[in-house]
Amino acid sequence: MKLFILLAATALFCTSCYHVYYAPNTANAPLLAEKGETRINALYTTGGDSDFDGGELQVAHAVGKNVGIIINGFTAGKSEEVSDYSSSGNNNTHTEKGSGSYIEFAGGLFKNFDYKKKWIGEIYGGVGFGSVKNDYGSGDHSKVSDTKVFLQPAIGYKSKNFEVALVPKLSVLNWKVKESRISSANNDVKDELNYITQNSGFFIFEPALLLRGGDKNVKVQLGLSFSNYGVNGLMHRTGLTETLNTSLGVSININQPKPLQIE
Repeated sequence: MKLFILLAATALFCTSCYHVYYAPNTANAPLLAEKGETRINALYTTGGDSDFDGGELQVAHAVGKNVGIIINGFTAGKSEEVSDYSSSGNNNTHTEKGSGSYIEFAGGLFKNFDYKKKWIGEIYGGVGFGSVKNDYGSGDHSKVSDTKVFLQPAIGYKSKNFEVALVPKLSVLNWKVKESRISSANNDVKDELNYITQNSGFFIFEPALLLRGGDKNVKVQLGLSFSNYGVNGLMHRTGLTETLNTSLGVSININQPKPLQIE
């Protein structure tokens, strides 16, 4: 989100694997309903195209009657043995790997639409920071830093055993090549890093769908978070950005409010 933000290698058997320099993190739509309520999400997450693996921890708290704050953390990595195929029949392999981390902070407003506090609207704005380290083998490596500013509206339904949230998230990402050591023969990676240098900032639409089911205070959460940047351009074709984050984990709601009772 990075902020996601993150690198990964695909599980394809080929002469090289592609590297991801940005991936959407799971949207955090806590659906807070009143002051003092807290939500904690612990998630396993993976990429759609790049097949990265990682984990996320999300915390949200209602500090006021209609005011909430959010902190999200994301970390992931991938390592793969890649074939050194050549016309001479060399079948040796080398290791390519990457790791990334991202953290974001947000504040915003929430509002109940009915007296039972089941339909909830919210909007959060925030900023995130992350970095991605890539090792391409043969001593080649790079580090890309990311800064993201985002606006995250959401609408959701919240009952005792089921919750759903739709999140049309809007983001602006700025990334920068902080370190690079690339051999003269590795032209594909050079092109990727040059593209990042020449296109340091861009707008992204990152819609998400969140589903939760279970007990009143502890539910299983499934999340699908998309990122549309460069789907038909260089970014998607060379694997510079991930277009889907799928997550699964547990969502804990503390001090969940009771609906008002009409006598």
